[in-house]
Amino acid sequence: MLLAASVVFAKEEVPAKGVQVVEFSHGWNVVYISMGDVNRIVCERGSVSTVVYSQEKEMQVKTEGRNVFVKLVPKEGDGKKVISDYPRELYVECAGEVFQLLLYPKSIPATTIYLKLPYKKDTDKARAFERASPFEETIAKLIKAAYLEEIPDGYDVEIVNRPAGSFRELDLVLYRKYTGDRFVVEEYLITAKLNLELSEASFLPYLKNPVAISIVKPILKEGETTRMFVVSINSGD
Repeated sequence: MLLAASVVFAKEEVPAKGVQVVEFSHGWNVVYISMGDVNRIVCERGSVSTVVYSQEKEMQVKTEGRNVFVKLVPKEGDGKKVISDYPRELYVECAGEVFQLLLYPKSIPATTIYLKLPYKKDTDKARAFERASPFEETIAKLIKAAYLEEIPDGYDVEIVNRPAGSFRELDLVLYRKYTGDRFVVEEYLITAKLNLELSEASFLPYLKNPVAISIVKPILKEGETTRMFVVSINSGD
C-alpha cells in the first residue's frame, strides 16, 4: 500500500548542501566555515547547553535549542573591512558532551556542521514506538519527526548526503536516513532543473519497499529545492 502522506507545516527549511559531520572525540575537530555567511552547528541528539569562545576572535555566536549559529565579524584594516582567516576555537556542550571545534574560515557558502554522538539503534524502543499507534498515525509521526530533524525513539540516524539520481528535470540527493525496527525513513533533496510539478508516483520505480511518500513543496521553479520523505519497510539491507 502506498500512502501519500499529507503532512502540512508552516515553513520549509531546506538543509544546506555543504554538510560536515563531526564524530565525538576528546580531541580537537577541524571544520571549515564560511567567511561571509552564517554557519549552523547542530547537536544531533539533545540540546546545546553551553557554548564557550573568545569574543576577541571576531566572531558572533548565537544559541537556539539544538542549534549554534556562527558568523565572523569583519574588522577595519587599511581603510576597509576585512575578515581574518585565522582559526577560531569553539567549545559546544551537546547532550552532555563537550565538542572541541577548530573553525577554519574559507571562501565557501554557508555550511552546516552536525555534532554526532556515539549511538546504537535500540530495536526494542523502535519496535515499541512503531506499535504504539495505528499504522497511518505511525507513518505521519515518522514523517513529522524527520521534517523537524528529530529522531524517533530507538531509531539510528545517518547523514548520507550522496547523489541518488540525475534526470533531465531534476537532481535527487539522499540526504539523511533514519533506521528503526520495521521502518526506514529517508530524506531526499530535490533540485529542479526546470519549472515542474512533482508527483509522488513518479519516484516509485527508484524506491525500495515504500509505504509512504511526502513532498514538502510539489511545485518548483527552476533552481528551487524541496525535501521529500520516504517511509519504507526495513528489509535489513
